[in-house]
Amino acid sequence: MSNRIPHILSIAGSDSGGGAGIQADLKTMSAFGAFGMTAVTAVTSQNSLGVHWIEYLSCKSVDTQIHAVTADFGVAAVKIGMLGSVEMVHCVAQAITKYQLSNIILDPVLVATSGAALGDKATARAMLEQLFPIVYLITPNLYEASIFLGREIKTVSQMQQAAADLLLLGPQAVLLKGGHLEGTNALIDVLVYKQGEDNKTVNFSHPKIITKNSHGTGCSLSTAIACGLGSGLSLEETVDVAIEFVQQALMHGSQLTMTLGAGPIWHAYEQYPQLVTK
Repeated sequence: MSNRIPHILSIAGSDSGGGAGIQADLKTMSAFGAFGMTAVTAVTSQNSLGVHWIEYLSCKSVDTQIHAVTADFGVAAVKIGMLGSVEMVHCVAQAITKYQLSNIILDPVLVATSGAALGDKATARAMLEQLFPIVYLITPNLYEASIFLGREIKTVSQMQQAAADLLLLGPQAVLLKGGHLEGTNALIDVLVYKQGEDNKTVNFSHPKIITKNSHGTGCSLSTAIACGLGSGLSLEETVDVAIEFVQQALMHGSQLTMTLGAGPIWHAYEQYPQLVTK
């Protein structure tokens, strides 16, 4: 990575439980030695048992947050997470153009780990129409991809075709996450990106870690990718590094007992690998 600390911006919702959203993004940025900045789109009242309240910020608030950090710090890469409404999608799409943001990773969050809805089909359609064509990489899970494509995705071959079809909708690259793939002990994530006139497909295979402590995996993965791209890594290299980071955070987080429900992953595993909380 570059000697210069990459400045990474997260445009996402706040998680009062600290496991996902803005909080997970900042923890990930610190783990990668990046300088984290935020534009909060919504404040959620949530814990490991569920999302109890969501209060959305105004477009003016989000736009001025983005303006403030771009005008001073500069932004090497952007992670976009929870937007929650058609209006917020439109707001962020306008900001991307207005502030000439690049290296944009869109994690099209529609449902929380707890099952709570964080975006409806109209929001998904707005993402597809307004954000897909102007972002670099999208990182949907199987459920989110099925919403965008209107079909179920259950096998690795279906994942590869789905990723290729999503690429046709506008982004430069697609990382389709296979965390919900059934009937296998290995997880497969499929990366498809444009290479000249052709597409390149890369499968990333890693062991399935059985744990209830998986809150924040998607947020952390997309942010880790933003950190890598902001540091100058190639797309394949940064995806590989980001997946390994989440794998290690999952494995170390599986040792922790902090919550009554689905607990968080452990972002600080390198600094505190033996920490066990009971």
